[in-house]
Amino acid sequence: MGVDEARRAVRRLADAVEVEVLDPGPKSSDVGDEQQRRLVALGRFRAALEAEKLVVAAAGAQTAEAAAEAVWLGASLADLSAITGRSRQAARKRWPELGAIHRRRRWLGNHVDDIIHMAGRLAQRADDLAPTWAEGTYRKLVRHLREGLRRCETDFAPDAYDADRPAQRWRDLDDLVNVTLRELIELSGEPASPEAAFALHGATGVLVYYDHATAETPDE
Repeated sequence: MGVDEARRAVRRLADAVEVEVLDPGPKSSDVGDEQQRRLVALGRFRAALEAEKLVVAAAGAQTAEAAAEAVWLGASLADLSAITGRSRQAARKRWPELGAIHRRRRWLGNHVDDIIHMAGRLAQRADDLAPTWAEGTYRKLVRHLREGLRRCETDFAPDAYDADRPAQRWRDLDDLVNVTLRELIELSGEPASPEAAFALHGATGVLVYYDHATAETPDE
């Protein structure tokens, strides 16, 4: 898209914005219907300003989304700086959420197999960890865990590729650990077998490691 095409798109957006402006009244230099023409022009100016705000906000959101997508796919702040031509500190200041994404992605990337293995053990022994209360919620979490594991096995297969959402598998894996696994561990009851106790201990270890590795450090 060139500049002219972008201008036309913004103009169409401005035309769609509904605004009201006060008529400043007649001017001594008005000729004919110039007061009405001026009011229309002021309305267009107001609409252009509103369209500008919308474009800036939308562009900012799109840029932030693209930056996050790149970091979920393993890009570092240095990689982003090479694109923006500004420092890593500038990227960190503009998109403060990228630091957390980078830490989570880096840890997840090094522990895909560990997560699937230990979460799988927990799913296998879930019946022996059922609590005496909130059993319905517990069963729902177990179902979510098993569904998440099946999705991970598909998403992280050697030939897996999602052209439309290339980073979604990392978001899903993070959600599996940080939400589903965490809530399931918190809700689990006393283990009814040594195997269940081992599965719970292993899954808890994964979560503790995740929390430690993804915590913000003082220099960040």
